[in-house]
Amino acid sequence: MATTSDLGVRLFRDDYRVASANKVEHMLRRIAEQREPLRVVAPGSSEEFTSMLLHVDRAGGSLVIDELNPDRGNALLDGRGPMHVLGRCDGVWAGFASRKLDALLWEGYGALRIAYPDALYHLQRRSFFRVLVSASDVGEVELQRRGARALFGQCHDLSATGMRVQFRAPTDYALSEGELLPLVRFRLTGFELSAEAQVRFVSAPRSSRLRDAPRTLGLRFINMHSAFEQRIHAYVQRRDRELLRDTGRTFE
Repeated sequence: MATTSDLGVRLFRDDYRVASANKVEHMLRRIAEQREPLRVVAPGSSEEFTSMLLHVDRAGGSLVIDELNPDRGNALLDGRGPMHVLGRCDGVWAGFASRKLDALLWEGYGALRIAYPDALYHLQRRSFFRVLVSASDVGEVELQRRGARALFGQCHDLSATGMRVQFRAPTDYALSEGELLPLVRFRLTGFELSAEAQVRFVSAPRSSRLRDAPRTLGLRFINMHSAFEQRIHAYVQRRDRELLRDTGRTFE
């Protein structure tokens, strides 16, 4: 999994800054609604702590987050520089800098009031679009399963968060939505990549007469290493530009 330091280097850049104040508020509320865990790096520390966004008060200029875990992180916030906070909004990394205002009780538990961020950064750009892959770029996809035979298929399209794979239905145990795959392995432009994944959907067979008819499987990558994320991001960006150029040529 990518570290907060790795993500911060990539994320806190002007081209990822969210310009609309209304969108910033919307995204913060989405993070709170989705109960997404936060990664927090306190000033003067390289250690990562966890928290959760509990309340968004744009008018009052503050946010409420859960006390940091482990507890020793809370002492690092007093009278120091800004903390860096990262969380996922609809599955995509977002982050901001803030500072502690005070400690309080929230619904009976310890919490922290922190300053409403001056800026929010969001990795949602073209790199998170889904792109059709070139057959020469992506090799056969291996899907390892718990308690069932491995499956093999061909990647149809790819994004920074998942892929669609065309495969033939298993002959032992059917795939189901929500199933966790301990290993998805494939080669992308010559590099072998692997990650865990979760099944998002399995298409119905086009013909009930053909038991082994091709099916489509939607996957969401989970527990990705930073090298995996970087390879996927780079490929999706490059492939997206290729497809845009090709589309432009068809209209010349």
